[in-house]
Parts: sequence; C-alpha cells; structure tokens
Amino acid sequence: MSLWVRCRSSFSYIVFVAGLIAALSAGPGLAQSPDASQKKLHDFVNAPLPGKLMPAEASTVYKAESLYQYIDGGADVYLLYDFRELLHQDLKGGTAEVTADIYEMGKSEDAFGIYAAERSPKYKFVPIGIEGYRSKGILNFVQDHYYLKLQATGANADPLLDPLARTLSQRIAGARTAPALLLKLPHENKVERSEQYVRKDPMGHSFLAPSYIATYSWGSQEGKLIVSVAEDAAGAKSRLDQLVKHFKQTGSCSEAKDLGEGGMRAKNSFEGNWIAKTQGRYLIALVNPPENGAGILNSTAQGLR
Repeated sequence: MSLWVRCRSSFSYIVFVAGLIAALSAGPGLAQSPDASQKKLHDFVNAPLPGKLMPAEASTVYKAESLYQYIDGGADVYLLYDFRELLHQDLKGGTAEVTADIYEMGKSEDAFGIYAAERSPKYKFVPIGIEGYRSKGILNFVQDHYYLKLQATGANADPLLDPLARTLSQRIAGARTAPALLLKLPHENKVERSEQYVRKDPMGHSFLAPSYIATYSWGSQEGKLIVSVAEDAAGAKSRLDQLVKHFKQTGSCSEAKDLGEGGMRAKNSFEGNWIAKTQGRYLIALVNPPENGAGILNSTAQGLR
C-alpha cells in the first residue's frame, strides 16, 4: 500500500473518531448538526422579538427518540401523531421569562390532531393560526404542521404572549385553516371547536383509525359524527363489515336501506345507538343520532363526494 493511501486512510479514521466523540458528547436531545428543518425552527425564535425578548440560553432540539426526556408521560401520544422534532427555547426580557416549545409534526392534520387532543371546547380561544387558546401565563396554538406552546413567568411576562404568538405565526406562515375534511362536515348543530383528528382507536375501535370526529348537539341530546378514512372503497366496506360484526357480537345490528347501500343501524348497552354507511373511501357513522339522523348522515356523505 502506498504512503498516500495509508495517510488518507489514517485521516479518514481520525475524522470518524472525532465525529463519534462529538456525537457522544452531545447533551440529551440536542441536535448533532442543524439540518434545514432545525434551522427553520431556530429562525422562528430569532430576534427581534416583542418585549425585547432574547434567548436566555442555547435552545434544545428533541427528536423522536429523545422526546421522552422532556415529556416523559406524554411522548407516546405525540409520536402517534407523527412527531418530527421539538425546539425548546427559553426567552428573557428584563424581568419577563417566556418558554417557547415548537413541535413540528408530519402533516397539518397531525399538528391539529395533537392540539385538539389537548384542548377543551370550554377554553378561552384566541384568533391565532388555525386555532389557539389562552389562559393566565399560557398561550397554545396550531398552524400549518406546527403546534406551539408558550408559557410566561415573571413580572410583566403574560402581556408578551399575544404579540409573541402573532410574531411566530407570521414567521411560520403556511396553512391557517383546519384540515380540509373537517370543513366539509355539516355546520348546523355542530359544537364549536369540538372537532378532532384521531389516529388511534377512534371511539375505542382500532379498525376505524384514522378518523375525523365532531360533536353535535340537538337540544338536550348530544352525539358524535365520525368519518373514518380508508385507502379506498373496499377498505371502507371492510371497516363497515367490522363494525357490523362488533355490534352483532355485543348487541344488535340491522340493515338500514333508507341510509343507502350498505346502511346499518346498531346498538349495544355501552355504546348506545349508531347508524352508519359508506361513501367512497369513507365510513360515516353517527353515534346517538337524533330523529333526523338519516338526513345528517346522507348530507355528510353528499359533502364528501
């Protein structure tokens, strides 16, 4: 072997060892080398920021394999919604301190899904991004495929949350509307801000995943509209068959021709009354339907054509 080849081989080995040492010495959750996505996350919180907020220390980036180090009990739910990475940044301006957590999810549906899983229709909502809510010292909102959590502590910190959220929203840009399918659901009698995107076991049934779900209210009666999304029409039919099988085993189920081809009515003692049908690749179900439930189901199907 020539001297040049031996030198090149030795140099490559040194580079490899140096890289390995650097990787092992990196703190838990810290990024090895910022990629384009991480740079974009950092750009969101770069100065200038409202209230002369500045980074109090270096940010931390958590990946899927290290997220549990930050939210040990809740990491699994985020991973279920295709979590990509989290930028954790502490900001300080005078006596005000603000923590900004920016979760990047796989798609806007995933960001909305994890946000909706953590919010309640009873929260105080603010017009920011797709949707946001506010309480003393807290402002959380979702926009495009990001879920942002802002928390303020210290004197004069709380008033900084609203202008900071607006600044971050402007920098993120992207989609500011709810997932397209949710916009197709009937608006009449829908409980405001009850919509969800569920990736696992919708209504306790794994075969319905993923599903879009919204709550409806008819006077004192309340029910849920479910749109389960399959790959194709055959997949939707398979989901309907599994739902029929489930109710035949646990209660009763019968064909409902007034709902259209494949329509069914079912009930059991612990899930109540259901009506369901398919439309293309969608299985549509209404839980605890009112008297005009058939019309609601068919109206939903029409909107999904």
